Amino acid sequence: MANYKIKIMQIAQDDMKAIVAHIRIDNPDAAIRMYENIKASISKLAYFPLMNPVPLDIKIAGQGYRMIVVDPYLVFYILVMEDNTVEVHRVLHGKQDFPHIL
Repeated sequence: MANYKIKIMQIAQDDMKAIVAHIRIDNPDAAIRMYENIKASISKLAYFPLMNPVPLDIKIAGQGYRMIVVDPYLVFYILVMEDNTVEVHRVLHGKQDFPHIL
């Protein structure tokens, strides 16, 4: 049984839709695989929310973010202990200027 609820914020859902739409242009099968990989990685957070590192960027770490690497994407989330909830805030390409986006 999962210990934590997963809440994917609307902006993270929009990020994933944009990722799929972008990849689908060249390779629809790869788009589906990437979406499934991201969702599978997120679902593991229900059991192991602390298994991923705190980002090295001081600003991002100071905001309480942790991240999952789903190459080439980074999933940024916050663990809300009071609610036993993992909030997924963004899914960004690793080459994006994520310190300024978050």
